[in-house]
Amino acid sequence: MYMTVILLSICASLANFRVWDKASKIIILLLGLTFLAEATAYVAAEKLRTNMFVYHIFAPIQLLVIGKYFDAAVFTNKKIGQWIGLFGIAAAISNSLFLQPIEMLNSNFLLFEGLAVMGMSLYSFQRILSDARLDIYKYVHFWFILILVFFWSMTYTIWALYAILELKKIFLIPFISLIILAVNIITYFGIGVVFLMFPKHELRSVR
Repeated sequence: MYMTVILLSICASLANFRVWDKASKIIILLLGLTFLAEATAYVAAEKLRTNMFVYHIFAPIQLLVIGKYFDAAVFTNKKIGQWIGLFGIAAAISNSLFLQPIEMLNSNFLLFEGLAVMGMSLYSFQRILSDARLDIYKYVHFWFILILVFFWSMTYTIWALYAILELKKIFLIPFISLIILAVNIITYFGIGVVFLMFPKHELRSVR
């Protein structure tokens, strides 16, 4: 079901591909990379009985792509998101080499990634809300960023809780996996709805 929702969101985004601006097309790229990563993780789990290495590779790439999205949508000509993404790649490599090897969940980096994305999102909200030109309810990037805030605030909380429960060997860990799945489905369903509902709405960059 999760993979189907991502695939449907990709189809929704491609239906009006020509009307989207650069930032929106980066979201489409993110959807494609996510689908590829999750498909690879599924195959690795079936064949190798482990898929943690997929997320060690995908998570820093994901942060870099999200950073480029914010550069295109909000941080125009500043490359703030790009620099955060490049720092994240260095942090992810260091974490995998010295703290959490590839056979472990890279929760340290996921917590950092969550903080980075939420920080960029909240700063972007301030920029969007202070721009008098925009009708935020018709501004497609307001909705994309709102979805990112939902996803990463939930994900950040869940990974922090997961780390505590894993340390204490508490039996609730399988339920956390279900919550993560639900959050992912809601997130990618929401992105698909935005692509379907806002093809002709405002795409201008924030001042």
